[in-house]
Amino acid sequence: MTTDPRHLRISDYDYPLPDDRIAQEPCDPRDAAKLLVWKRGTIRDLGVRDAPEVVASWGPFRLVVNEARVVPARIFLPRPSGAGHIELFYLDAEGLSVEQAMAKASVLQAWCKVRPSKKWKDGVVLQHPCGLTASRLAQRDGESLVEFRWSSGQTWAQILNEVGRIPLPPYMHRADTEADRDRYQSVFARHEGSVAAPTASLHWTPELMRRWREVCADTQSVTLHVGAGTFQPVSAEAVGDHHMHAEEVVVRRDVLEALADGLPVLAMGTTAARTLESLYWWALEWQRSGTMPSYVDQWAPYEGLLASGFSAQGGELLDPEVCALFTWAAKELTKLGHGVVSFRTALIVAPGYSFRVVKALITNFHQPQSTLLLLVSAGLGTAWRGVYEHALANNYRFLSYGDANLYRF
Repeated sequence: MTTDPRHLRISDYDYPLPDDRIAQEPCDPRDAAKLLVWKRGTIRDLGVRDAPEVVASWGPFRLVVNEARVVPARIFLPRPSGAGHIELFYLDAEGLSVEQAMAKASVLQAWCKVRPSKKWKDGVVLQHPCGLTASRLAQRDGESLVEFRWSSGQTWAQILNEVGRIPLPPYMHRADTEADRDRYQSVFARHEGSVAAPTASLHWTPELMRRWREVCADTQSVTLHVGAGTFQPVSAEAVGDHHMHAEEVVVRRDVLEALADGLPVLAMGTTAARTLESLYWWALEWQRSGTMPSYVDQWAPYEGLLASGFSAQGGELLDPEVCALFTWAAKELTKLGHGVVSFRTALIVAPGYSFRVVKALITNFHQPQSTLLLLVSAGLGTAWRGVYEHALANNYRFLSYGDANLYRF
């Protein structure tokens, strides 16, 4: 049963994380990472390579992965004075979907973080040696609307791949390297547009993915283009005062059709989990209102609690109400001739939330006081603290290039 998390204090989701426990480099090879398995109160210390066999022992599960691909989003342009550079961290195109933005040629207006912002004077046009120019049009909430222009005939995705650098998180206290272009990317990444990696996916090799497909009853893929706000700690004291950045979701109709059979779902990463839970609230709002939504609000689950009549069940299968909703949505998309659906989600999953779709989760260890830790806590309850204390006491590596954990809710 869902309850409202807006009164929660983010300080209750803090823990000590020494700098030397934050992984600065990825494991080599990818699947050499450790794995903490939590199953309803019990903890086991294993390796990432053991994960498929653990899940196989649980019975049939559907694996869902996020196929988002990270773009080299950090662009460094020389300052007109010739002294140093100004960094433009590309975040989101203005008025376009991610796919549309990546395909643009010659001109694009996009929101960026600018560092150092004060050094970019009004009216000054920045120019990269490749011919790319940048003009600042407006500023809002610490971000700048920038117009990029280029005449090479390349797409925006090609421009980024030529001039951009991989946006490693700030807690990796080093510059990105050429190796990060491969390692800060899953082996199944396909759809360009993310500015941060779905990090749980970084552990898997092609061989392990083949093993996953063997042991899981079904494997599906979704796309959530991860934004820069995903990994930011919550700065407000109350969770209800935190503003979630919206991220674009793309899901095929056949994923909805598959989910409708009720098979329990294992989400590979918090981004896959948020996508699946957002899909439920998107479909529910469509059914209620009669109009297909383009946005899922962060507080959608907590307004008029349990208005759908849903109550969490202890079994593995998805609730019949969830299955019926996905069946309905898939049929409506068929009537409209839509094979793919896209919307933006700002959904926050925090303690008090009842998962509608996700029954198990693979993820990394997350920052203190972050929305990702809140999501994990929604599944584990207060047990999250014991899990993290165990990991700290047993030399697990934390955050994006760190070790993994597997939770069965």
